[in-house]
Amino acid sequence: MTMPTTTELRRHTFAPAGDRPRVPRVNLPTTDERPAPRSAPVPVPVPAPASRTLVDRVRDLQGPQSGGWALVPLGGQLFDVVITVGGEMGSRVITMMDEIECDDRGAGEPACGPVIEDPDHGWLFWLVPPGTSERWQPHGDAACLGQPHVLSLPPLSRTRPPGVFWRRRLRGDRLVSPAPLYDLFDRASGPGRNASR
Repeated sequence: MTMPTTTELRRHTFAPAGDRPRVPRVNLPTTDERPAPRSAPVPVPVPAPASRTLVDRVRDLQGPQSGGWALVPLGGQLFDVVITVGGEMGSRVITMMDEIECDDRGAGEPACGPVIEDPDHGWLFWLVPPGTSERWQPHGDAACLGQPHVLSLPPLSRTRPPGVFWRRRLRGDRLVSPAPLYDLFDRASGPGRNASR
């Protein structure tokens, strides 16, 4: 499976048709397009006190009118997203990230930060710290997006298919560590595969 092109990413809203929230469609700009006029609807995060966790802030954005889905701006104070291939390679990397990011939660509890899976398109969406997209090096199996892009998050309770679901739940303020994620996809790609570095 190959990474989606920029055009495919621009056209994909990251939610299956039947599960899409009732929000305005936001097209991802290309370098040859002018920014949308100020009158275009743009989702704005709700300011939250510093004591609230990332899960609390996402829950605030997921209202009942959208069926629990939330259209979330990337970057800012929330997160960026790394988009990778899923399938066997993605599953191996999730397992390795569980081992790397293990913590005191107890045996058997997955420790990897939040990962969303879109099984229909074969993609994984890894939530990483904001600003990661500014430092992310080109990679053949992983693309990182931040501001001004948006991501449609599935309801926090959706942890199994069908459709887009949380492969690893959003917990507290925990995000995926980008450096080991990059290295693991580099190793999983095989020698010479990621020549874009």
